[in-house]
Amino acid sequence: MSRLGLTLLLVTISMAVSTPSAQAQKPSASWARRLDSGTGPDTITNLQFYFHDIRSGRNPTAVQIINPVASTASSPNSFFGSVTMVDDALTETADAGSKLVGRAQGMYTFSAQNESAIVMSMGLGFTDGPYAGSTLSVMGKNMFMNPTRELPVVGGTGLFRMARGYAVLKTVTLNTTNGDAVVSYNVTVYTPASSANGQDSPVTTNALSSSSSSPTMMARGRWWMVGAAIAAAAFL
Repeated sequence: MSRLGLTLLLVTISMAVSTPSAQAQKPSASWARRLDSGTGPDTITNLQFYFHDIRSGRNPTAVQIINPVASTASSPNSFFGSVTMVDDALTETADAGSKLVGRAQGMYTFSAQNESAIVMSMGLGFTDGPYAGSTLSVMGKNMFMNPTRELPVVGGTGLFRMARGYAVLKTVTLNTTNGDAVVSYNVTVYTPASSANGQDSPVTTNALSSSSSSPTMMARGRWWMVGAAIAAAAFL
């Protein structure tokens, strides 16, 4: 091998090694951030978005599909027994016109006769940035008239595969006439590090394969250059 060939080989290998790999890349979005380095057994992600529950107008996103039982003397205005189906927008800020980051789809039921409480069962499907295609599942009792309440995160898919955690809910606005509400969701999610990094995730695999500039394709390109350099050096 000539001196020129050896130099070319060393420079190419140095470039390939010094460039960050796909594993080093962290998902990033304006409404989501990693709280740790991702080197431990769990990755912690914090999400902040706003849930728009619209029951009024020509195109409501929350529709009552089962009427409440008859009112009783002890609770004449009870909604007990009613079921509402939702396909609510999740946005970056409390403004309904802000960036759409996903949708909450599922249902909630008025589960209490003598208190303001519902049981929610929803899938939060995200559509923005690297989290597009990933989901979180939340289910639990929501004392919706309390200033602050929590819902458990019981699972997820994609970058949130095997998720667990909690969502802290705070009502931003509530129209007591038509029932429209905007609720702040601050969600803390724990996922196994391998899932959070997208290993073997169909969501991540599809996203990366659709772009020639993705970290995976860049890594493949770097090692192709190493091979090409070795082959070229052999003829010099």
